[in-house]
Amino acid sequence: MNNYLSALTELRQTDSQEKPLLRVGYFSAFEQQLLLKALYTLKLNVPDLQLIVRQGSNEHLTQSVTNGALDLALSISYGKPALPDDSPITALPIYHNQMVMGVSRLNPLSRLTALPQTNLTDRQMLYYSPENSTFLLESFLASAPFIENYEDIHRVSSAEQMHMLVALDQAFAFYPKGLTPPDADKNVAYLPIENDTTQEYTIETLYAPHTQNKVLKQLIGCLTGK
Repeated sequence: MNNYLSALTELRQTDSQEKPLLRVGYFSAFEQQLLLKALYTLKLNVPDLQLIVRQGSNEHLTQSVTNGALDLALSISYGKPALPDDSPITALPIYHNQMVMGVSRLNPLSRLTALPQTNLTDRQMLYYSPENSTFLLESFLASAPFIENYEDIHRVSSAEQMHMLVALDQAFAFYPKGLTPPDADKNVAYLPIENDTTQEYTIETLYAPHTQNKVLKQLIGCLTGK
């Protein structure tokens, strides 16, 4: 029912078939800022551009781009690729950085320059995903062999809730370095994991290859800086 109502809202947002239309999606609140920056630049150049913007799991975004329900989506490649090898769509890297662990400044560990792996044992850890998807959980497990108890990893459906729990020292959480809000470090320290070089992620743009959509090509140019 929620999906049906969302579809009706999207239809009402498009007031003319003659105006250019893009349907785009993103995986989490973190890479949303990359998409927002690119769309804002595009709107300056194409003022009458109509937009449909969706948030969803990597699985839903991939399927939506594959079947043409979305023109483009941003996803994360971390621990496992965003797309399977036999996917018919293209994954273009646009941003690369390190995944870090958020630790409350109430916790003495926040004063360290790196978080020892031994301090991650039997500690509740959170990750953010808007839907009940296993993609990001599998990504964390694939890239974090030092995690011994998988039952300590829990999903939260709100980035705000995750940040509040971390800030109040109720849990640690995985964060993408470079994509956290500028003022988000007042209560939380973002620490790399000691002696671990596998915590790297890439934000990728998913779209159908050989697209002839000129506005979509402009958006890809805004995302890649070309």
